[in-house]
Amino acid sequence: MLGSTKVKQLTVKNVLLIITYSVLLIFALINYQPILAFIGKILDLISPFFIAVGIAYVFNIPLKFYLNKLPEQMKYRKALAAVLALVTILLIFFVIIRIIAPQLQESIGMLIDNVPGYIEKSNEFINKLTAEFEFSEEMLTQINNLIGEASKWLMSFATDLLPRLLAIGKGVTNGIMNLFLALIIAVYMTVSKEKLLNQLKNVLYAFLPEPVNSYVNHAATMANSTFSSFISGQLVEAVIIGVLCYIGCLVLKIPYAPILAVVIGCTNIIPIFGPIIGTFVCAVLIVFVSPIKAVIFIVFGICLQQFESNLIYHKVVGTSVGLSGLWVLFAITLGGGLFGLMGMLLGLPTFAVLYRLCGDEVARRIALKKAKKADASAMIEQTE
Repeated sequence: MLGSTKVKQLTVKNVLLIITYSVLLIFALINYQPILAFIGKILDLISPFFIAVGIAYVFNIPLKFYLNKLPEQMKYRKALAAVLALVTILLIFFVIIRIIAPQLQESIGMLIDNVPGYIEKSNEFINKLTAEFEFSEEMLTQINNLIGEASKWLMSFATDLLPRLLAIGKGVTNGIMNLFLALIIAVYMTVSKEKLLNQLKNVLYAFLPEPVNSYVNHAATMANSTFSSFISGQLVEAVIIGVLCYIGCLVLKIPYAPILAVVIGCTNIIPIFGPIIGTFVCAVLIVFVSPIKAVIFIVFGICLQQFESNLIYHKVVGTSVGLSGLWVLFAITLGGGLFGLMGMLLGLPTFAVLYRLCGDEVARRIALKKAKKADASAMIEQTE
């Protein structure tokens, strides 16, 4: 009698859960647009925390270095290490900005100064082409109309340029504020990580069943190891590639060697597509000074990336990802398509963690099936 009462209570509970789930699902399907907008606002508000997690991995590299160098008996050892790590990161950013800003201003000024010459050469080329091929009046009329439409588009673009610049300026301001807030959060997270991790473990232990809690801890440990190895390896590799690019530009006498080295180093953090983007951006900067040097740099960039992918990458980054080339390309493409630049950067280690977890689950299920098959065979042998 008691057992039937428990079954009835369990049945009623399951029915109520199914009804509640169905009502919530129907409500979400009907009002999916406001729900997505609300989720987007929430993600925008907590975006500094996501950025802070990434900064914390970077911040942890100099922090561990200074913690190993400072004596353990020092009273404020962790606080001093955190201050030194923060000063180191800010100093690196300051040096990079000091390198980029003047040369970027020079490149833009040179481009603006050369615009009239480009227009004049374009007109001379068009006149020469017209005289050589003797275009008909109808063709000349179409060319003039096309030039007129292009001029109108340039005028409208110039008219809308101020609002666009204001919008970009607002976005940059918000980005700087979020970055500053994320930096503060990252420092706090890194310094207090033991306390935060203990609190999180207690919450998981209190609310999750033991098997689920063990699996979550296993997945979190794997994710932390993968992300830490990947980010630190990518940063070291970026520094090596930047230095090699700077030396190569000096040897080949390519202009803007410092800024090219910084761009190549920064974009090289993104696997596969980063070197391509960096080489293209640098070639655009060089082409305004010397098109021949731009072609030379493209060839040099291709050789440098081949050297990096075949020798440096495996030694520096190592097996922190553990994916084949096809899965690496898939992870970066999917991450970039869903989350843009940040997805291209973090999509690879995220997919690597999921790949390893799926591999562990497949191995566990195969071992379980083999064990059941062996037990069944043993029972058959005993009966015989």
